[in-house]
Amino acid sequence: MKIAQFALLVFAIVLAIASTVEAGKKKKKPSKKPTQVVRWNKKMSGVSTWFNGHDLKGAACYGNLMGNSHVNAGDSWHIGAVHMASYVKSYKGACFECAKVSVGKKSIIVRIIDDCASCKPNQIDLTSSAFKALAPLSKGVIKTTYQFIRCPSSSLKWPKSPAIRKN
Repeated sequence: MKIAQFALLVFAIVLAIASTVEAGKKKKKPSKKPTQVVRWNKKMSGVSTWFNGHDLKGAACYGNLMGNSHVNAGDSWHIGAVHMASYVKSYKGACFECAKVSVGKKSIIVRIIDDCASCKPNQIDLTSSAFKALAPLSKGVIKTTYQFIRCPSSSLKWPKSPAIRKN
């Protein structure tokens, strides 16, 4: 009987030591540091989705950078939203920049003024009017290419404030 108890005790000790050693090993967690930067005129592949209604209220770039959280986007505006936390410098990394979003031969220029916390990297959430210029709303999600470009100063459909940056 004592040999069985001794064997059980040794087994328990070995198991405890193995568990402690395994728990002590640090597993590498995936980096949550922002990795995206605005790369001028570099075509990138991604997807586009669309938003409207309540989601147009309180455009993030205005609230976080300019203290005007009351700025509500209009659905007729050709604007986009990206996951700001994915960008180096967060909001300052992508806010108020312009992107040319394309599907085949169709393209539209949008100005990034909102955050899309649920978006993945390389996803641009477009107002429904901008999305309709590329595909029917019923598609929901479309494969796109996009590139950040200098914002044209012509009267495109987006807010005039702040002034277009001369990058």
